[in-house]
Amino acid sequence: MRDSGQARGSGGRRPIAELFLLGRASRRARAAAAMLAVATAILWGCLALALHEHELWLRAGGTTLNPIGRFFADAASPLTVWPGWLAAAVFCLSALRLRQGPIEPPTGRREAARLSAAELRGGLRREYLCARLALVIATLLALLDLGRLLVSGIAGLRSVDHAAMGLGWMAAEAAGIVAAALALLLWVISFRDQLGRLGALQGVVTPPGR
Repeated sequence: MRDSGQARGSGGRRPIAELFLLGRASRRARAAAAMLAVATAILWGCLALALHEHELWLRAGGTTLNPIGRFFADAASPLTVWPGWLAAAVFCLSALRLRQGPIEPPTGRREAARLSAAELRGGLRREYLCARLALVIATLLALLDLGRLLVSGIAGLRSVDHAAMGLGWMAAEAAGIVAAALALLLWVISFRDQLGRLGALQGVVTPPGR
């Protein structure tokens, strides 16, 4: 009973640090990573606002903007809103399917029936690593968009020229990316639960850092 309790403690928990590839990092390193991510998001918000104003100034002067310039000049729009919400819907449906369906073998060239138990667990652990990398990227994108929304919102309240342009669409865009990151988090947690049931978390779960 004690062993099973310890197994639940290591495999049944859902440590946030492990999901974001910081399971082996100390608490200070985790805090530093979080502060760095927030600072980067705010700096990106300032840079995006400056680029927005610069590209609008070029357009007003008659300069033909390239696609990147048009992207910053137009700010958020319906064209930039739907991808995040679509990704959120896809991840939610995938997570529900993962929770309700059987455990699927890892993708690869070899047939699942020809894989040994060790190869199966190894393939699933590699997929878990890729999923966590995708989660880190999605979370960073969400933070960057939130940083842009925060800086543009504050600038708009202070009546900075063109800062409030497309602010409503920007909020919808940021909400979609945040929803996609949360849905992907749900998928990764569901996948981790399957690995735990297979006993494939050995070598992934690490003791908390100090």
